[in-house]
Amino acid sequence: MHEHTPDTSPPRGGSQSFRACRWSFTLFTSLALVASTGCKNDPVVEPPPTPTAKYSAKIRRTSYGIPHITANDYGSLGFGQGYAFAQDHICPLADQILKVRSERARFLGQGPGNTYVGSDLAYLSMGLMERAQKAFPELSEEVQQMLTGYAAGYNKYVAETPKESLPGECANADWVRPITAVDLLAFDIDLTLVGGINQLALAIASAQPPAVGAQSVDKQAHLRPTAPEMEQLKTLRQTDFGSNGWALGAERTDNGKGMVMANPHFPWEGELRLWESQLTVPGQMNVYGVGLLGVPAVLIGFNEDVAWTHTFSSGQRMTLYKLDLVPGKPTTYKYGTEERTMTSKTFTVLVKLPEGSLTNISQTLYSSHYGPIISIPDSPQPGAPKTSWNAQTVLTVRDANIENIKFLDQFHGMNKAKNLTEFKSVYATQQGLPWVNTMYADKEGKAWYTDATPTPNLTKDAYTKWVTAATTPAPTLAYAVYSSLGLVALEGSDPANEWQVEPGSRSPGLVPFAKVPQLERNDFVFNANDSYWLSNPAAPLTGFSPLHGLERVPQSPRTRMNVITLTEAGPNAASGPDNKFSLEELKAAVFSNRSSMAELTLADLTTRCAGKTTVNLQGKPVDISQACAVLTAWSGRYDPDAKGAILFREFLATVPNSSLLNAGQLFSVPFDAAQPIATPHTVVAAPPTGDDPLLVRLAQAVTVLTTAGIPLDKPLGEVQVTRRAGTPIAVQGGQSREGITNVVSYGVTRTTVFEYSEKRSTPLLSASGLSKEGYPINNGSSFVMAMQFTDAGPSANAVLTYSESGDPKSPHYVDQTILFSQKKWRPILFTDAQIAADANLVETTVSGG
Repeated sequence: MHEHTPDTSPPRGGSQSFRACRWSFTLFTSLALVASTGCKNDPVVEPPPTPTAKYSAKIRRTSYGIPHITANDYGSLGFGQGYAFAQDHICPLADQILKVRSERARFLGQGPGNTYVGSDLAYLSMGLMERAQKAFPELSEEVQQMLTGYAAGYNKYVAETPKESLPGECANADWVRPITAVDLLAFDIDLTLVGGINQLALAIASAQPPAVGAQSVDKQAHLRPTAPEMEQLKTLRQTDFGSNGWALGAERTDNGKGMVMANPHFPWEGELRLWESQLTVPGQMNVYGVGLLGVPAVLIGFNEDVAWTHTFSSGQRMTLYKLDLVPGKPTTYKYGTEERTMTSKTFTVLVKLPEGSLTNISQTLYSSHYGPIISIPDSPQPGAPKTSWNAQTVLTVRDANIENIKFLDQFHGMNKAKNLTEFKSVYATQQGLPWVNTMYADKEGKAWYTDATPTPNLTKDAYTKWVTAATTPAPTLAYAVYSSLGLVALEGSDPANEWQVEPGSRSPGLVPFAKVPQLERNDFVFNANDSYWLSNPAAPLTGFSPLHGLERVPQSPRTRMNVITLTEAGPNAASGPDNKFSLEELKAAVFSNRSSMAELTLADLTTRCAGKTTVNLQGKPVDISQACAVLTAWSGRYDPDAKGAILFREFLATVPNSSLLNAGQLFSVPFDAAQPIATPHTVVAAPPTGDDPLLVRLAQAVTVLTTAGIPLDKPLGEVQVTRRAGTPIAVQGGQSREGITNVVSYGVTRTTVFEYSEKRSTPLLSASGLSKEGYPINNGSSFVMAMQFTDAGPSANAVLTYSESGDPKSPHYVDQTILFSQKKWRPILFTDAQIAADANLVETTVSGG
């Protein structure tokens, strides 16, 4: 099969013009003719005309390095975006192309623990390059043009930039090379697998059948990837991926037009950073916002008519299946009354050895009819279900996004939509949204929510049996996998657990868009990573498959804070005494840094510690008097100058998550599905005799901070920092479990080969993530936007917390990080007049192709 990539090479050669001699029979010319040696129609060679560039785009960079890209066609628009993006983030995209091409081991060696070998094998087995090659002609013409142009713009930057001038992460790297539109599409397809099968890459690459009979010595054993430990997978799955998203309708805004608050919580480094731009083809599309690196579209943002944001869905995008194997045949499994033989394919990758030479390594990988076979080492706990490939069982996986080629057409359609009808139509026809909820508002004052992520379509009987097993503590695979990884595990040898084919779905076996959760309102819709259930608490969404998410279950402290902020009334409410948000009130609410857990417990805690001096902790007295004084004076907010925030954090770190969600060690009134935001509540009472457990927890917090050498009254911003500029920068906000909407944290979600710039030592000093560096931040609030439609058009403010450029040498590597530290916003420049008036405007026209 030949790769289908539109020709982006420059026009070849020039044109040669021939003109005949023209004779004028005047006396002058006659004399000239006599003196001449003769023309005889000899060809006259003219200089070749300058080839017309295939692409041309205008890039206007405004303050903070934001590019506003304008072009007359979509190919040129992609060209300008690809070029501008490469200026800011060439290294991580070059690495990601290396990943989907399965060439990491070739250029970078085995990788720690042979992870690069494993990545290459897994991506070959997933076949993303072949899928992209096949999918490219099926995309809309406009998206094909944008992909091809984007690759050409990226390549122009590669061609004109000396390798030694690239950012330090990839300076002089021989793997920073030109890319094709198919390469780019393969990476964009891989982005749909975030939170899905690409987290299981090493479990795919290392899956090998148990040995049967005599085995020869494996001379390449030292190069083979090993199965990821369960704890390693937990780390990948429990990433604090999150977000808050609000869409306000006419009833809740001061001018009766729609408002959107975007607050995605995403990594601050690696390939999942967001990048800001404005994309304009006059008369056809004018959209502003952010997208993931390497995506020729806006994923969160607005145009003149509609605005939207996303949050990571709590629904399921893949299912694991346990297969019962036929005795003595480790590659044959039972399926109903049948026996089925796994398919297998041998893959070969090049590996660069430590001394620099290259060698091939081949590995045979296996698949069931569901998808790839995976293997995870068994738990050492007695009675734990088997997760390895053993003589009796094996695991396999099916991913709902592996066939998602509609991702780019989905967002391109959203970028161009002019009203809710058009916006919904994109969802119905493309069904390409990979893993997020959507909150939408428009200039008419309509608000709309949906969780349209691709969801396995199980029968009601199958999903009822699964959710019962998954939520009932027992030594079953369903419970073990759900409680540890949050994934669905089904009995794959039972055909009753197959995904059901239904008309209207994007791919066979998925829930069609007409049956996904969605809600239209005139007041508000929101999400904070709990399920669709309470998108608006006044109109709960019920009756859906638990694979979309769970209903009537405790809500996170962060969800509770979101709802409190949106629904509270009175003179001190976030929306003011009129209960209608202005843009300034919306911005203030986003960075209020209120903690629902502090609002529920702080008053009781300070009342009970008042007058107390010491508390016994493991037989030793701990002085809590200063701690009590600090907490009594604390505002309950997680602002950079807040004294008491870290003390409360460490107090809360002693409480298990289950006791934050229901009655237990902290609250006495349990969760009530009829009052899902108000409950649980009321701090457990002190016992009549003995030490007060609440104050013992405070003594534990004092001990942890004292051991770490951190004064109890140290401001949050001196301990919670990012070091993007080489020196600590204070970071506002808090952790999701503290019930703060503005979440910041330390995350490990990335697949780039680069080392973290933000370091955190281990072992950690407490469950809060405290290390000897304090609370280093590299994850959380990223593109924070507050926008409102007005009679004059969209009015918006934003801050990109980690700044626009990933190049430490750029002036836009840390400028917005400082804004975020200071709780400041910058205006979004959207109109030509706003852009032209910017004092820092730099305009460039780029052309090529």
